[in-house]
Amino acid sequence: MKTAHAITWPSAAEPSKSLRSQLAARLNARLHAPSLDRELASGIAPWRSPLHAARALALTSERNRRGLARSLERLVEQAQHPRSHYRGAVIYPCREQVIEALPALLIIAGRLRSAGPIDARGMARLSILLSDGSGPCYVRIRRNALTDALQEISQWLAVPQ
Repeated sequence: MKTAHAITWPSAAEPSKSLRSQLAARLNARLHAPSLDRELASGIAPWRSPLHAARALALTSERNRRGLARSLERLVEQAQHPRSHYRGAVIYPCREQVIEALPALLIIAGRLRSAGPIDARGMARLSILLSDGSGPCYVRIRRNALTDALQEISQWLAVPQ
């Protein structure tokens, strides 16, 4: 006598191995985000490993795009308004650099808010730029250093054809 085998969907309590490996890759990508961002920014292909792929997907997600656009806009706001006397543990943007780069900052913020595709390499470079307290967003390295960095990032944001 033949018995019928029921096909069951994996329950939430027992995720499939594929789902578990995806979740593990996403978690590891988040934990190793700074080093993965540096590798992606330097040109390592997102498909090199599951970690690189997971980080590239996170970088180009709509949520991250909105967050980076807000960060750019906040950078402009902080540079345009006078600093308070109490500084605390805050690193303020370099007002001169941000004012010089204002058009590029707003163009990139608008591009991030659009629905068009964005390359992970450019997003990684932008993330690094915004988080580097000794970079051109926060320190006057040379005239137009931030503008030059943003123009380069803008080129890398474009998805290659």
